[in-house]
Amino acid sequence: MAHVDIFLSGRKYSVSCEAGQEPRLRELADYVGGRLRELTDSGVTGSDAHMLALTTLLIADELFDITDQVKAARSGLSREPDRNSTTAATIDTLTRRIEDLAVRLERP
Repeated sequence: MAHVDIFLSGRKYSVSCEAGQEPRLRELADYVGGRLRELTDSGVTGSDAHMLALTTLLIADELFDITDQVKAARSGLSREPDRNSTTAATIDTLTRRIEDLAVRLERP
């Protein structure tokens, strides 16, 4: 098990992850930190916990939007076999990425 120190709102958090996943964890933390900065730059204020909760809800909203788009794409598949297989492969790739993101966001 590897350990990574990430920083959000100027606070350090020590997080465990699988060995080799450190760069990805830092990338995710940078993304969350960016979304948090966008929120604070827009004038929203609150405690650190409140701001992180709002940021988490914004990211969950993005995830749900993408999931809805994937579902809509699946339901609108063409009757053309070649196009369907390409679309299905793209949807499968997006679905895997969404599921990976969800798993990472659920980890403590």
